[in-house]
Formats: sequence, structure tokens, C-alpha cells
Amino acid sequence: MRCPVVLLPLMLTVGCAESKDNCSDTEDLDNDGLVECQEIELGLDVENSDSDGDGLSDGEEFACKSDPMDAEDVCYSCGWIKNDPGNLSSTGSGIGDTIANFTLIDQCGDNVELWDFYGEYHILFMTAAW
Repeated sequence: MRCPVVLLPLMLTVGCAESKDNCSDTEDLDNDGLVECQEIELGLDVENSDSDGDGLSDGEEFACKSDPMDAEDVCYSCGWIKNDPGNLSSTGSGIGDTIANFTLIDQCGDNVELWDFYGEYHILFMTAAW
């Protein structure tokens, strides 16, 4: 990327701001699975494959819909995709209602939230023992 040098009266400014206009839509500088333009658009570090330092590459987190800028937000171990659109609210428990979000433990030991399955069909198999 070329960085501009701007000469102003009595001041020299050298800057290199990331711009989507000057990025590559084919080159992946940090080999994380996301091209330079995608990373700039998402606000990620184009030279760091793990922008939030949680051990998962930005590309892995993007694929599972985890936030690559939030080390606390990680992918589910079993590979569930996080589809919660963030604007759901419970309307009841009848047919056609949106039921309350709840969390269960899956077979991989992760706490999985119901609303992460938004927009998909799943069969929920639950058991209980006393």
C-alpha cells in the first residue's frame, strides 16, 4: 500500500490510513482466510491473523460468526453457527411466538444459546434424570 505524504505550511505530515479504496480484494497478507479488503471493512488488523488474540484466526471466527475483535466471543466447539441477529425478544410460548432465549450444554461441553439457531430448523432432544 502507498502512504501519502502531505506537506502543509510549517508542518510535515506522513500518514498511512487503511482505506478500502486502496486495498486488495485478492491478497491475504496475514494468511487468516480473509482478504485485505474484508479485514479493513471489518476493522481488523490486516497484518495479524488473530486480531483479538484468542487463539482463533480472524477467518475462523468470521466463518462461525464469532466476533474476531472480541476475545470473549469464541466459536462453539461442535461448530454451531451463531445466527442470533441481536434484535430478538421473547413474545410468548405459543405457536408463532418467539420463545425466551435459553442456554443448554451441548455434546462438546459448550453452553449453547437457543437464539444462535435463529432462521434454521433443528430437532431439540432433551432428557432429564433425577
